[in-house]
Order: sequence, then structure tokens, then C-alpha cells
Amino acid sequence: MIRITLLPYLVSLLSLGTVAAARSAEEGLPSTSLDLPATAVFSKGPNRFVGDVLEITRGRGATIGWYVRATTEEEVRVSVEYTCEKPLNQAYQLSFDGQDRFWEVAPTGTGGAAWEMAELGTFRLRAGLPVLILLVPPSGTTYGHPVRFRRLVLEGATPGNLSLITAPEDPAAPDASPGFGEKLSSRHPALESVDLRDESLTLRISGMAMRGPDELLFTTWDGDLYRVETGSLREEGPPPFRKIARGLSEPMGLAIFEERIFVTEKNEATELIDGDGDGFFETYRCVSHAWPSTMDYHEYLFGAVIRDDHLYFSNSVGMAARGKDNYQAPMRGSVVKVHLESGATEFIAGGLRTPDGMGEGPGGALLVTDNQGEWLPANKLVHVTEGAFFNFRSIPPLHPFDRPVATPPAVWLPQGEIAASPTEPVLLPDSWGPYAGHIIFGDSAYGGLQRVFLEEVGGELQGAVFRFSQGFQHLFHRFALAPNGDLYAGGIARGKDADFIHRVSGLTRIRYTGATVFEPLAARLRSNGLEIEFSAPLAGGEGWNPAAYHVAHWGYQATQTYGGQKVRHRTGGIRSATVSADRRRVFLELDELVPGEVVHVRVSPSLPGEGGKTLHAGELWYTANRIPERNPGRVLPPPAGALAGTAAYFQFSGGDTGRLLFQSYCAACHSLDDVKLAGPVLRGIAGTKRLVRDPATGETREIEADAAYLRQSILEPNSLLAEGYPENLMPPIGAILSEEQIDELVEFIMQSGER
Repeated sequence: MIRITLLPYLVSLLSLGTVAAARSAEEGLPSTSLDLPATAVFSKGPNRFVGDVLEITRGRGATIGWYVRATTEEEVRVSVEYTCEKPLNQAYQLSFDGQDRFWEVAPTGTGGAAWEMAELGTFRLRAGLPVLILLVPPSGTTYGHPVRFRRLVLEGATPGNLSLITAPEDPAAPDASPGFGEKLSSRHPALESVDLRDESLTLRISGMAMRGPDELLFTTWDGDLYRVETGSLREEGPPPFRKIARGLSEPMGLAIFEERIFVTEKNEATELIDGDGDGFFETYRCVSHAWPSTMDYHEYLFGAVIRDDHLYFSNSVGMAARGKDNYQAPMRGSVVKVHLESGATEFIAGGLRTPDGMGEGPGGALLVTDNQGEWLPANKLVHVTEGAFFNFRSIPPLHPFDRPVATPPAVWLPQGEIAASPTEPVLLPDSWGPYAGHIIFGDSAYGGLQRVFLEEVGGELQGAVFRFSQGFQHLFHRFALAPNGDLYAGGIARGKDADFIHRVSGLTRIRYTGATVFEPLAARLRSNGLEIEFSAPLAGGEGWNPAAYHVAHWGYQATQTYGGQKVRHRTGGIRSATVSADRRRVFLELDELVPGEVVHVRVSPSLPGEGGKTLHAGELWYTANRIPERNPGRVLPPPAGALAGTAAYFQFSGGDTGRLLFQSYCAACHSLDDVKLAGPVLRGIAGTKRLVRDPATGETREIEADAAYLRQSILEPNSLLAEGYPENLMPPIGAILSEEQIDELVEFIMQSGER
């Protein structure tokens, strides 16, 4: 990361820009400058206003921002008016329409009474769509002395060009149902599954691999290694699991090479050796631990893939220290390559946060999933290439691959919409019929299986994620494919609720049955739109009406606090829809495509398939990193009568903001129906008494669960912990939501699930 330090200085009231602005104001002429007052920010997070001044003491969960519009494109100089009594240990982030600079906040004197103007740099301001400007405090840091902030000042050259606008509302979305705007509620019709449980065991499965055609091995979070012959598994009765190693330290990856067993433990890559040949592995050979580590509970080694005599895995960043001063041990968040024999270690990519999943994709591509958080505005699936940097940053020492512009993900996985804690990606084999060559991944919070189709555009992988299946008891973490195509999936859970952990952890066998299911199968980007391939033909004459599809676009803004904003979120215009001769493909001609944005498509559930088939699901998110050149989709006029239908394909009831916010940000961990999940049940919470703990003092007390308590929990989730739940279990989603959205969410929770 290139860190630009701009020393603050007093901007004279006699500067030409200020004089010109003042003269324009006196003469009633449009000004070339624009004030962005603190009181106009759309979210202050856990900080407070004192009059027209915002006192910033807490970074985690604070995203201070405005939206601006420019009539014409121009260069804009940005300054900040502030006071700060003492030095800070790290910089503020200024993000101007995605252009990042870092402001080293210089103290302004004892008492912080002197207001100063510091210039933050010059930025190119484009015209048209609303521009997001963010001033983001350091995450994870609480200062006893605030940065008192009054305004940003934008200074351009064109009178009247700049205007402050209200935060754009999210575009209206059609009413949702399972598979169409909501999480699926059932298992995919072409899958059958069996839970292979021994109720006497709680198996939090952390690594899986096949050793030979019919021997399944798996590790558990508790440090054990088990084996089972797949031919001995029955649909009823406890499986004949046999423990063959113990004493591993939080293993999170397992790989087999020529019947040799390799495990990625807490902070060591290890080979397990059965020296006496009795079937129990008693010797552990350290292959490598050539990277810095601390005692931070969140430092793991995730995944294990072997290729060309090397073991590949990734290491996560810490969390405990990051929650106090944003510190990271060096080389964390890396993809690591270790030679199986010599232990020679290389770091081939960086900038990952919680990369809880590694697998191989089409053409041998190395794929990693990562979880939303600081510098990650959403979850993502990344294609690992040599020297790639995926954007997680910390204070120095910086990662050697750190740079201002990060490597984009192959596919964004929007938080709460399609993922919450994505896990291992798996390449489906030929035996999975139309899904062969696709990627599926699990999720230890959102649950179920989601599916990804990848294509190469401009020499890089990108593609779309689709809803695929729910309806499983376990929260899938690791997978192993048997030669016959059976998929073994291992579940895991975190938290303190033993009953919940026991219920959702364990082994599942999933089998593809070959049944034909009508659903979107793939998506391919064209120069002028998006082609959607279906798994079965549309009914004759159907699919030509653009009204049968709802399209939205957005980009993401990465910030150094948790999560990030969707930017330029808008409904997309569909000029036409063209159905292929075999009725399996529909090309949507779109008004615009912007590189780096997500194109979200909802297909109407009433769009019929051949023979009266109904859609199992109808939603996809395509990440358009690159727009293909000179590769347009074919546009044809619709046949006679194809647009004659009068029934609406979508309904827009509105007034559903709170429920939609709950589904996106809360439902993965909190239920409204007494089903235990990772977080406390919220059904009927209003007016109840709750025992909470202050983590700073360890003191517990009883409080009433009212709107103020819920609001504080959203803005500062570590301030009042529900008894029995640890710190950092809940993310500070207040950084992502506006004040109005927080109000809507709180009201929905307070009114929902009354007992």
C-alpha cells in the first residue's frame, strides 16, 4: 500500500479559492466550492455530535460519508476542518469515488481548541451518477481524545458544478419468495442427502479428503483425525468412525498425496506418520511454520491443496489485536506454498482476511473464498495468481504485495443475500451432469450450497453465483468427492451454545440424482448485455418480454472499517430480451455495463419452462470485472404475440425495509422462530430482561431489551454482550447502515415474533 502523508496546514482566508468563493456568494453567483458538513453524514456510527461538530473516538463501525453530484467532470481539491489534541497511531482513509488516500491526522495543540484546515489531495470527479465520498476512521481503535470534525471542503473550477445530495435510496426490489430474493427453504430437487451421525459425538469437521476410492478421512476442530470406509456407511445407525490420530491443534485443512497425510494446524503445516504401521498416526513431522504468528485466537491456516509436490493453503489475519490497535503480525492474510519434502516456503498472494476455503477450479485455477470485514465490503471468491493482492490492509509492517489498487475477486458474494461465511469451493465432476465444471461452496453461517459459473474474459476469470440448495441440517465447512460422484460434506459451528453446535456439526453424504431441474444454469457477459442459460428449455414463445427480468447494478467501496457500501446501486434498463432457437438461452440487452460492478438479475417465478416446468430458483449475481470487446449478444425482434401478456411478472408491495434488512444482515445468526443459531434468538425480545456483560470490566447486569439496547448492539456489538456469547461474534453492521435503516431494522425486530 502506498501511504500518502499530507501534512496539515492552515489554509489562509486570503487564498484565492476562498476569496473567489466568498465573492461569488456575495454577488449571488454559483460557487466553485462545496461544503460537506459533519451534520450531513449519512452514518456516524457509535460517535456523537456536539452541536455541528462530530466527535470521533471509535473507528469500528463508523463510516462517515456523503453523496455528491457533479454536472461536468473536473479536478477537485479536498480539505478537512478539524481539531485533534494528541497524535493518532494510524491514518484516516479518504475514499473519493473509490480513489483512496490516507490522512495522517496531525495534532492541533493542547486542548484541541484550534481549528485547522488540512488539504487531503486532488481527485478526479466524474459527472453523472452520485459520487460517494467517505472519511473512514481507523478500525478497531478507541481514542480517549476525539478527532473533532466539522466539514470537508471541495474546491473545483466550475461555478455551480458541485452539489450535496441525500444518500440515494436502494432501488425498489420485487416482492421476495424462497429462491427469488430470499434464501431457498428446501433441498435442490436433483439432490438427495443422508446425515451420517453418531449422536454420541459432536464432530465439528474442519478438514476432509479421500484416501483411495472408498476411504474418507476427516479432522475435527477438537484435534482428532477419523477414518471411515464409505462402503460401510448406512442410512441408519451410527457410522463406524475410527479415530486414527489425536492432539492436533485446530486443524483447518487436510490433503492426501500418494497416501501420505498432510494437515494445516493452527500455525504449522504437518505430515502425519504411522511409524509402526498399526493404523494410528503417532508421529507428526513439521513441514513448515515459516511465517510469523501470535497467540491471537483468529490466526488459522485454512484449507489444503496439493499440486506439483507443493502444499498450498492460506493464513488468516488476527482479530484480538486488530480490535484494539489494528495491528497484524507480518505476512498474515497470505496464500502460502510449501514444498512437501524440503519445507521451502513461498508467499504467492496477499490481502486476505478470513480465507476459510481453498479448492481447484476449471483449468486448475486455485480458488479461495474470503469473508466480509475490514477492507471487504462483501464476501468473495478469488482466483489466486502470483503476486495478487486482495485488499485487506493493516498498519505497518505492510504486506509486500500491498498496493493502492487491489486485485478484484472473480465473483462477489453479497453478504446476507447469497453468503455470510463462505467455506471451501469444490469443482463438480462430469457425473454431476449440467453442473459439471461449476463450483459449489458451503457456508458456516448462511448454510446450504451455492453454485458459481466461471468464464474467462480478457484473460481473467469472472462469473456469476446462483442459489442452489438449502434443506440440510449441517452448516457445511469442508468437502470430499468420491470417485463415484458422491459428495461428503462436513459441518461446523462456532459459539458457546453446545446444543446448536452439536445439531449443525457432522457428516452428510450428498448425491446428484440426474433429475432435470428448471433453473438459471450459467451467465455469460457480452459487450452489450448478459446471456442467461437455463438448464431446460423455456416454454414456446416465452422469455422475450423484458418485463420478466429485474436487473440492478452496483459497485462496492472497500473501507478500513467493517463491511462497506454498495455504490451506484440502481435499477438497470433492459432494452430487449432475445430467446435462442433451442429456448435454453436468453440474451438481455442492457442499457449500460460498468467495469467492476455486480449485475444482479431476478427472473420472474412465473416464467414457465417447457412442459409446464416451474423455476426452482431465479436469481444470479454476475461480477463484471471486464466487459468483453467486440462480442455482442444477438438481438432479434420478438415473435408475434410474445409481448402480448398483461399479467405483471413482479409485484412491488414496498414497506418491507426492516424485514429485508433483517434477512440480509441478521438472519444468518439470529432466528425469529426459536431455532437456535450462532446468536441469541430474537423472537419476542421486546420488553424481556436480558443478562449482559461488559467485556471491559467483566461485570454482568440485567437490562430491559428495548429499542435503545438493540440500537447499541447494532452500533457497538461488543459493548453489552449477551451472557454466554463471546466478543467479536457479531460484526458492527452499523457501519454499513444509515441511521434510517437502523431505525427500520430495530422497529422490525421489536415488532416481530411476539410471543
